[in-house]
Amino acid sequence: MNFVFDTDVVSTFGKLRRLELLQDLLAGSKFFITPAGYDELLRARERGYDFIEYIFERKLFEVARLTDEESASLEALEEERRALGLAELEGIALCKHRGSIFVTNDRGAKKICDSHAVRFIDLSMILKYLVVKGLLTAYELRQLIEVIERTDRVVIKDKDDIVEG
Repeated sequence: MNFVFDTDVVSTFGKLRRLELLQDLLAGSKFFITPAGYDELLRARERGYDFIEYIFERKLFEVARLTDEESASLEALEEERRALGLAELEGIALCKHRGSIFVTNDRGAKKICDSHAVRFIDLSMILKYLVVKGLLTAYELRQLIEVIERTDRVVIKDKDDIVEG
């Protein structure tokens, strides 16, 4: 299975220096980022975010170039929803045409995925399956969630449901 990652999820695991969790959870899969997502990471590196080097050094993500057909689909998506960034729109267009799964934590992107029959997973799903697959214990997951919330300044509202399964 192929996964196209939005930079929000990549950054979360990059800040934690825990990309191996994604590799282990989705073993045998190919990981992609969009050209706009790659540009976002480059801009973050230019601003001095050191976790970006960690992401690039792992060479886990391949930049997926859009075909002409995917670019046309991207244009249609941009007309429909201007609230999303280019990286999210590229990701949705790629997944729609390639049958890949979009990995995002963006609420608007998930709504567009639903309306275009594009499969997606989000941070909560990933975290839950780390325990289901035995990669982390419930205790370790709670600790990881606390670090994510502190480091990434994100509130994981369903953390009790995630940990308790």
